[in-house]
Amino acid sequence: MNLEELKPVLREFTDAANKKIDAANQRVKAVEESRDAIVANLRELEQHVAGQTSQGGAVRSAGHSVGPELVRSLDIDGLRSSVAKTTRAGLAGFFATRSAITSDNLPTLAQRDPTIYGPLSRPSSVRDLLQVQPTAAGAIEYVRGSRAGAAGIQANEGDAKAELSMSWTLETTHVRTIACWIPASRQILDDQVALAEYIDLELRDALRLTEDSQLLAGDGTGSNIHGLMTKATAYNRAQVGDKANDTMRRAVTQIQLARGVASGIVINPVALERLELEKDGEGRYLSTFAVTDSNGRTVAWRVPVVVSDAMTENGFLVGDFARAAKLYDRQEATVEVATQHADFFSRNLVAILAEERVALAVMRPDLLVRGEFAAP
Repeated sequence: MNLEELKPVLREFTDAANKKIDAANQRVKAVEESRDAIVANLRELEQHVAGQTSQGGAVRSAGHSVGPELVRSLDIDGLRSSVAKTTRAGLAGFFATRSAITSDNLPTLAQRDPTIYGPLSRPSSVRDLLQVQPTAAGAIEYVRGSRAGAAGIQANEGDAKAELSMSWTLETTHVRTIACWIPASRQILDDQVALAEYIDLELRDALRLTEDSQLLAGDGTGSNIHGLMTKATAYNRAQVGDKANDTMRRAVTQIQLARGVASGIVINPVALERLELEKDGEGRYLSTFAVTDSNGRTVAWRVPVVVSDAMTENGFLVGDFARAAKLYDRQEATVEVATQHADFFSRNLVAILAEERVALAVMRPDLLVRGEFAAP
């Protein structure tokens, strides 16, 4: 390649080199301008610090200049040669030691648990002992039968045999409504999901407690359910000196003598405690039987126990519940939200309603035994 052919190549190389030199000079100029600005700012800061030192502060020792020290520590040569892209400088001992930051002077943020904790729903109820059947009617009719007489031995051939008599009674039980409600703002339910769930559970639990009370002790007047305790057979096997555990066991026997099989006991929490804590004269527990069955349910004398606040403290109910009574569900417990109440729609309020409709039929009162434990 001759000289003429090399000239365009050399010219292109020279132009590229000049552009790089110009770019490098611009970067150096920018760095120098930044340096000058930093030095000026630091001189101003140094004057301010010096004023604080004269008032008793201990920021820098006399004779030291902050600006030149910072400039010396900056990697200006590295920036100029493009070896370094950034640089930093330290000012050791520039600031005086102040008090340490601790949790006492720095507030911390707390974590909010969105779950709402409150009363727990009861683990079991009177409903759990009964047969439950859905219905679409507003009233339930059922026939209760009874017999008189007994079978006998025929003494001689041709003699008349023993005759039974049967009687029938038509009973009617009506569907009753148990309900409760609470007002709430639409916004709070939209914004607080946990609150909506909490209200739902609490309303359902309130229904269950009233249901327990009605199924056990409703007196049948007005719109009250005719409860199990009001129809049950009175306990009649008490003996002198009986303790609570003796009474409980004898009540189970009374069910057996009525040709039933005890399937449940309903007592108050205090009564259950009394059963399980009974001791003899030497302080030994009398309850030698297991207090839970294979399913983890509480039992007394091998019979499942429902512990209910609705039962009186010393009262009890033992029964062959599967054959003695039946619960009819006209409407299972539901929770509904609506604005159709007074001026709730215009105020962005809602009514949260929990409601159920049930009917209770007691076919065999003799398979239910009610009573009270003697005073301790």
